[in-house]
Amino acid sequence: MAFSYLNKRLHCDGVDLETIAQKYGTPTYVYSESILRRNVQVLKEAFIDRGFKVSYAMKANSNPAILKLFRDYGLGVDIVSAGEYKMAERVGFTGPEINFAGVGKTIAELDLALESEIGHFNVESRFELDLLESRAAVLDKRARVLLRLNPDIDPQTHPHISTGLKRSKFGMGSEKVFHILTHSSEYPHIIFKGIHCHIGSQIVNPQPFYDLIDYLSLFTGRLHSVGVDIQHLDLGGGFGVNYEEPFEDILTTTPYLETFAEIANKKLNQFQLHIQPGRVLVANSAVLLSRVLGIKHNGDQHFVVIDGATTDIVRPALYNAYHKVSAHQESQNSKIGDVVGPVCESSDALARQRELPDFKSGDLLTIASAGAYASSMGSTYNLRPLSPEVMILKEGTAKLIRRRQSFDEMVGLYV
Repeated sequence: MAFSYLNKRLHCDGVDLETIAQKYGTPTYVYSESILRRNVQVLKEAFIDRGFKVSYAMKANSNPAILKLFRDYGLGVDIVSAGEYKMAERVGFTGPEINFAGVGKTIAELDLALESEIGHFNVESRFELDLLESRAAVLDKRARVLLRLNPDIDPQTHPHISTGLKRSKFGMGSEKVFHILTHSSEYPHIIFKGIHCHIGSQIVNPQPFYDLIDYLSLFTGRLHSVGVDIQHLDLGGGFGVNYEEPFEDILTTTPYLETFAEIANKKLNQFQLHIQPGRVLVANSAVLLSRVLGIKHNGDQHFVVIDGATTDIVRPALYNAYHKVSAHQESQNSKIGDVVGPVCESSDALARQRELPDFKSGDLLTIASAGAYASSMGSTYNLRPLSPEVMILKEGTAKLIRRRQSFDEMVGLYV
């Protein structure tokens, strides 16, 4: 286990986290390269080795060190902005290895991707398709497109990350997708390659994925019956992680990965299949290392005030999300209380009414599952600098992969 106690002190791959705090300060994200490699190897064996095209959803974590590692395992990359495209290009992904998703793409973003001849666009609306057709005509290009189909399948996850329901802003209904594909001649600069679906994130029960496979089998059969044959089906991502036991192995948390791949291949074997995992690859690879600033009480309410904040992990404030809190120094004593940050905002709490170690001022602690939607959603609210990121390499040495932002860098955009 990468994160474990040795001599009652929390280590990452043999490195005492106190040494990280002393060298890089707190708060700091600490990643385990061994966990990242374990996760991507599992996805490679379950999907790439079965013929799937796997593209990492880089919105989960866009650190170039992580992107390079995944690229070396044969993953492509799924982007949602021009900035993500430029980062993908910077670390060595080529146009055909890049998919462009997202509800609202600008003209500048479409032009950039067209000029780069990316693998395909995931198109989410009629207005986007019309705009892409017009821009492709101007640039004398043909855009490869997967239409994003909203199947109205409940992923049984948090409402804010349920993307495959009709009330979601994502994708188009089946009749609209059917109409577009049966009138494809109206778009001479579009190559309709297939269909994309993504029903939600943090899915731990595999049944919604099986429902999606059955839905797509029926829908593509309907297309085939009227002479529309597509080549590609994209099943999205959304594989869940265990936030309560964050260092559990990926195959314990998501034991259904190979079964999902096998069922998809069996029922949809005439298509090139795609997936875009994000969270499942990176979430459990990191912790946020933070230091206790002090302890306070308001009546019977117990607060542990730390130097980390929602500017480092915003998910608890957004979704009331759970992230496990652990002490650096192993202890048997505990108290019920809240872990809160210094940000001037009532929602700045990383844990509420939790059974916590009996922390003292100056203690180190970790907030787990900090590899996904933590640094990538970080902010400089209250003019707090973005926190550094450190990776513990597989040989047990620490490498800085993002330094702490300086004040001058924070304010450098002001004129």
